Amino acid sequence: MKYIITESKLDMLMTDYLNTWVGSRRLIEFDRFIVLEDPNGEPENEVDMEYDGEDGRLWVRQELFDTLVDLFGKDENETLEFIGKFFEYKFGVKVNKVD
Repeated sequence: MKYIITESKLDMLMTDYLNTWVGSRRLIEFDRFIVLEDPNGEPENEVDMEYDGEDGRLWVRQELFDTLVDLFGKDENETLEFIGKFFEYKFGVKVNKVD
């Protein structure tokens, strides 16, 4: 069975997913950095997102990025752009680049 989902509905679903995901992470803010960590992760693999306020770069763990692409069907560039805009809105910062 196929379903047709509008772009705005898809964006809303992605936002809900990311809000829930962020809520399950440990938030660390220091200097000009915002770090989201897996509270149950291994020490060398616990950082999932890291924002550097000095240059506006947002780093996203590859596994999270792949999950978003697979779940929501947007291409990689659209997904990177969406993550950047979501992060800007959620944390009130300016994202210049998403890696």
